[in-house]
Amino acid sequence: MKTSMIALSTAIVFVLSGSAATAGINFSGALDSNLEWRRALDGTVEVKPESTLDLNFGFDTAGESTRAVVEFGLKEKNRTGLDLGMSAADLKLKKAYIETEGSFWYGGPEATTRFGSLDINYGPFTSVNDEYGVSVSNLQVGPAKLNGFYAIPTEESAITGINARVKLNDMQAGSTIIHDNVGINVVVDAAVRPLDLLIVGGGLAVQKDFAQVADPAEANASTGVERLWVVSAQYQVADNMSVHAGYRSISNDWKPAYIAKADSKNDQGQNWVHEGNRIEKGIYVGVATEQQGVKIAADYDQMFEEATLAAETNMEGYAIDVETVVDVAESGISTKNTTFGVGKSFAATNNFNVETNYKGVWTPGEGLAHTLGAKTIVTMVPAVNGMGLSSEVTVADKETIGYSVGADFKAPNGINLGVKHVGGNFSDGEVVVGTSATAGISVMF
Repeated sequence: MKTSMIALSTAIVFVLSGSAATAGINFSGALDSNLEWRRALDGTVEVKPESTLDLNFGFDTAGESTRAVVEFGLKEKNRTGLDLGMSAADLKLKKAYIETEGSFWYGGPEATTRFGSLDINYGPFTSVNDEYGVSVSNLQVGPAKLNGFYAIPTEESAITGINARVKLNDMQAGSTIIHDNVGINVVVDAAVRPLDLLIVGGGLAVQKDFAQVADPAEANASTGVERLWVVSAQYQVADNMSVHAGYRSISNDWKPAYIAKADSKNDQGQNWVHEGNRIEKGIYVGVATEQQGVKIAADYDQMFEEATLAAETNMEGYAIDVETVVDVAESGISTKNTTFGVGKSFAATNNFNVETNYKGVWTPGEGLAHTLGAKTIVTMVPAVNGMGLSSEVTVADKETIGYSVGADFKAPNGINLGVKHVGGNFSDGEVVVGTSATAGISVMF
């Protein structure tokens, strides 16, 4: 009901303003259809057809100071073939809002005001998703930039928040307060550069739930309070060397209510909270340097009770790397595993390049496992130009030798073809042996 009214209100704006005819129409999507055939070593044959449809469309006005955006989306998967059973009822409203630039009074500071879908991300511990309401962003008041939002209350939630950030020369600081029907969340962070080569920062996140306490005498105690805080520093010792150190502490088994999702490509400082097997607090220190073309890094993390030593270099075309992870617990120090590898690309003949690699993994109690692989792209046979060939052998011991060979090819008609055979014995019980073949086609629009 709520989302339908937002979409309807946006459509009315288009009609009344006369901009619907000139709105920018955005339409994109992808359709994938694949067929996988697998034959196990016992002769059992399994066929898996699968199709996926991603569809997104919307429209966006092109006003100078005011614009409206509506986006619909669909993602359907069918594991029995192409029949996705799509209908208009399957379309879901992903986003709808009206946004305007300008001040709230004549001569006042400008800001961005939005009505509708909210995109709130004030930091790694102040991310609000799937809410609708009103937000004000980038309101400059003196040295401070203010942001705030009010989400339309529902039976499940009623969320409001305010954020302020200040930047002064070599210092910046921010604070966010988010209030909901469960409790209040406060996040404070700051960073300063006291020296040209030194950066010091810190952050604090506190969540206070409106918990009912059985004993009124405990009403002012820390019941329902969760907290997380971090201090850190990084110093550039020289052009080829830097050191960093810090301290982290978090309430046991707690995740902030508005923490951003784990993201390996864009870690704002939230990923470590998502990881398990950690203690409540600890220091971390590390050094990274490059000496005569060799990159060396050493890190110790008390919270995860482990240390990592790593090095990598490129010597005469050989890419060489090694990494050791050490368990540093109260019970003692022990090696978790050591990984080392070598990679080399070379031209076997004219127009025939081969990329080879070796990887060794040593695990205490399990021994040393070796993996040797090679892959190439076929270019000398016109009929299958661009075909990729790969092979790999993994040896853990005399009785645990596994191998795989495969080929993949994109035909001129756009169909992707592939075949792979996995055989032998693997120490990793999750490796599936047998022969598989795939055929599929994908189109983007």
